[in-house]
Amino acid sequence: MREPRCIRIFREYEAAEQAKNILAQGGIMSTIKEDKFGRLTLLELGIQPRFRLYIQQEDIRKAASFLAKKLKHG
Repeated sequence: MREPRCIRIFREYEAAEQAKNILAQGGIMSTIKEDKFGRLTLLELGIQPRFRLYIQQEDIRKAASFLAKKLKHG
């Protein structure tokens, strides 16, 4: 299995979580990681936080297809 790939960066955790839940509806597992500087979060450094959404590289085509259908049908 290859390394997970970041497919999107969010400024709010809630938006990242919503995207993760949408992917889960298509059977695509994902993880959210907050950008950090060492052990400190960006917010602790006075910088707007960033949350990265990762999926397995082999799921990228499946995710793109699922999201395209989801957006088309609402």
